[in-house]
Amino acid sequence: MKNRINQLCEDIFTYLCRVQDFTPGEYYGAFWSEKAYHAPLLDWHGGGAHHHRGAGSAALALFLSDIPEHQRRAELAFDWLVSRQDPRGGWFETQNCEKSSDWEYTGLEELSNIETAFAVRGLALALRHGLTPKKSYLDAMKKAGLWYIALEAPTLSGVFPHHERSPYDTLNATMHAVEALAAIYSACQNKYHIRINIFLAAAQRGLRHLAGQQSSDGSFPYRSSGGITINYTALVTWLLLNTRDILPPELLGLEPGRVESLAHKAADFLCQTVLPDGSFEWEPYETSCAKHNIWTYVICWNVLQRLQRKTEADQLLQKLFKLRSPSGLLPMRDCDEEITECAYMQADILLFLLPFSK
Repeated sequence: MKNRINQLCEDIFTYLCRVQDFTPGEYYGAFWSEKAYHAPLLDWHGGGAHHHRGAGSAALALFLSDIPEHQRRAELAFDWLVSRQDPRGGWFETQNCEKSSDWEYTGLEELSNIETAFAVRGLALALRHGLTPKKSYLDAMKKAGLWYIALEAPTLSGVFPHHERSPYDTLNATMHAVEALAAIYSACQNKYHIRINIFLAAAQRGLRHLAGQQSSDGSFPYRSSGGITINYTALVTWLLLNTRDILPPELLGLEPGRVESLAHKAADFLCQTVLPDGSFEWEPYETSCAKHNIWTYVICWNVLQRLQRKTEADQLLQKLFKLRSPSGLLPMRDCDEEITECAYMQADILLFLLPFSK
């Protein structure tokens, strides 16, 4: 089993190295995504892009491989990322054809919580695992942390919207902010010997807000207004477990054992959505646009594996092996046209697999 996971990881590493862009100019060190799927567009063929979140995930995965050539590539990707940070402190969520997001159709660009989270978590966690602590990395993390505090709305509420000007309380966005702030706090303290308490306090506020929004069935809705979702329940639980691994228990700001309780209740929900053949019972358990995404299978497998739900985790993994494409990569969906070359999704998939590949 582990050998098959290792081979899948190797194939994704090979792909990411192939698409890393070393063309002289503004994208040197980034990763070119031939298929730039983006939720508001739902169009794989709208034109590729250099996603900031893809660089954050890909660079972290490359650094964690412990292969010197991969780590050299990772450092170049992180250098590109910090050069692309907006002066306000966040990153744009690039849509197809290098076009920055306009989620609210105002004609204005909106910095993205999710894009910023994947960029800064990659940098902060790589620092935690030995990346050279440059001043540019410290500056980028501090700016991102301050941007998150400015994003929080209402002030001191623990609600971190999906993007600037968003009117919604989106649960996974709050948890992305929590994990990112925890990672920034930890990296600044452990690698630069700077303790920035406002970042920790903001992470604690977000975690307390999230903890009160779990549905009675164990799922986490996409927004506080409701909806049932496999994908975002798995994502929120993954972020919860990551935050627990970053911060010591006494710094989480919740009563002892609360994170584990939330995670196990979510796992109960996730397990009931896994069919014996390892596929998901998408109806009626997925009301978001993430229905049929392979990304969902892999993050759910990661969560269930970490929570020792062996039966359902094994079913998901066997399904993933069956879905693997001739290229060695996993397709992006479990139905319709086979599409593989979406760099940010492949990079995330690699991160979900890596802890169980050695």
